[in-house]
Amino acid sequence: MAQPPRPENHVLFISHSKEIGGAELYLEGLLRYALSANFGAELVCRKDAVLNAWAARIAGAGALVHRLDLKAPSDYVALSRLIRRATIVHLVLAYPVGKYQLAAALLTAGARTPLVITHQLVIDLPAIRMSGPRRRFWALAFRQYGRLASRNIACSRAGLDLLLRYGFPAARTELIYNGADLTRFRPLTGAERDPVRAAMALGGDPWPADAVLACTVARLSPQKGLFDLLDAVPAVLSRFPQARFVIVGDGELREPIRKHIAAAGLQGQVRLAGSRPLDEVATWLGAADLFVLSSRYEGLPFALIEAMAAGCPVVATDVGGVGEVVADESAGYLVPPADPPKLADAINRIVGDPQARRAMASAARARVLGSFTVDECYEKTTAIYRGLTEP
Repeated sequence: MAQPPRPENHVLFISHSKEIGGAELYLEGLLRYALSANFGAELVCRKDAVLNAWAARIAGAGALVHRLDLKAPSDYVALSRLIRRATIVHLVLAYPVGKYQLAAALLTAGARTPLVITHQLVIDLPAIRMSGPRRRFWALAFRQYGRLASRNIACSRAGLDLLLRYGFPAARTELIYNGADLTRFRPLTGAERDPVRAAMALGGDPWPADAVLACTVARLSPQKGLFDLLDAVPAVLSRFPQARFVIVGDGELREPIRKHIAAAGLQGQVRLAGSRPLDEVATWLGAADLFVLSSRYEGLPFALIEAMAAGCPVVATDVGGVGEVVADESAGYLVPPADPPKLADAINRIVGDPQARRAMASAARARVLGSFTVDECYEKTTAIYRGLTEP
């Protein structure tokens, strides 16, 4: 089949993910921005069915999409050909180790095509559960990204510092904060809130009139510490029985989390909403009273930025770049990871003080409006493309 004409600057985006989370939505937004800025764009991603709708949206935006699992030799040949045809390869890492992402980086280096890597989740490799020999191998392999990439991008200061500690060259490693589309996320007020909050009850018993509604948006995975949140809920309800919790997202822990909620008798107070369209998530956050992030580790989570843009005070674990977004107690509270009692105490402080909650809502939105906009994130990234291709 004949290929369409290619712009002078043509970016091949590569995603190794088997699920849809913040890193994949970042890539989708960046790809769309690149197309609007007159870059050519193609995507390589896996064949997993959970990626189908995401890949279809990207194809609908005008990008060619190639589904490769890198399991057969022919997949590697196909990827190598795509890399050699590209002006730039941009690899978005949602996890620091793995054969797919390492192979993509090595093939790009072999083709002498400029490589940009965005590290959405930078964690110290000793924190990853694996055998000693495997950890030593991946610690060595991970350090190679500093050599293989023309530019490495960290999405938080904490991530940048860790990359530098791993020996990444400072001259080719930089910080570009993630950003939120602040035209989509905004606080809801007055009568706008009521039907949205009613819908968030998901057909169960209606929320009480004085409900204080905490929303969490996260993949249902061990990273997100959701059992810590569930273990904190009874201590909140004992003081504030009007508190209610909605967890938006899906993942491998959905059934264990559902059973945990049922065993604790929390079906009336905690609702599992599953995955929701982004526009619906935006309205739910705009109608919520606070946002809770209970992660065990993070990069710089998009859901946190989006919740603050929607005017949510925050209770979050102090991991990765989270503290760089929340900054101080004017917008919310930070607690240690894996500590349900302290998580509950922080939630109680916000639930029990409506005046402070309103002030925090305004401060949270102002914080991200000032420093975490998506256009700034994308413009800085495409400026890197230009710098690598212009004489």
